[in-house]
Amino acid sequence: MKKEKEKEGFLYPSREEMKAAQLVCCGRVCTECETPAEYAWRKREVDLAVLLERAIRQELTETEREAVTAHWYDGETQAEIAKKKGVTPEAVKGTLNRAQKKLERVLSYVVYYQSNVISESIIPLALGRARVIAAARNAKGGNAGDRILRLRQSQCFSVDALSIATGIAPSRLRKIENGASPVCDEVVAFSEFFEITTDYILKGETDGRN
Repeated sequence: MKKEKEKEGFLYPSREEMKAAQLVCCGRVCTECETPAEYAWRKREVDLAVLLERAIRQELTETEREAVTAHWYDGETQAEIAKKKGVTPEAVKGTLNRAQKKLERVLSYVVYYQSNVISESIIPLALGRARVIAAARNAKGGNAGDRILRLRQSQCFSVDALSIATGIAPSRLRKIENGASPVCDEVVAFSEFFEITTDYILKGETDGRN
């Protein structure tokens, strides 16, 4: 029997995991744009991002949480955070490093379980992906393209998968995410796929849920 493939050190989802993932699939992504295995991979990474958010809220000190939120979610530099807090950039760097190590320690067993591999080298890679997803889930502001980009990243979809699901060409999706204004039909397609209001896409005025 052919050996199961691996993805950057992570074991490929088992048949049982793929079957379970397919059973709970929301149905918005059909087999034409992602396989059960791809769905399982995507769900793993989104689930880890949700746990990362919880760990940030519950396992970090207030100082660590504020620094991580400002740096990861709001995109502030260490110098900007330091100026706002009245401390040195070195102090902020130290706070972020402590927070990173704490989060890696807290979530390490989740990563081992999800990857089915016990290797410390996997933890930063897995949490790096989770950090991107968590940032997309929590970032605010921006234009319609920014919100669509964050919606895609928050659910760990590739441009190609979103293109197939919405019928919008990949090149056009990239243009929208880079600032081009979506037309009416495109806004409706995004709204239906992500199950969010058109007002959220255009104006960001709601919580993004119907």
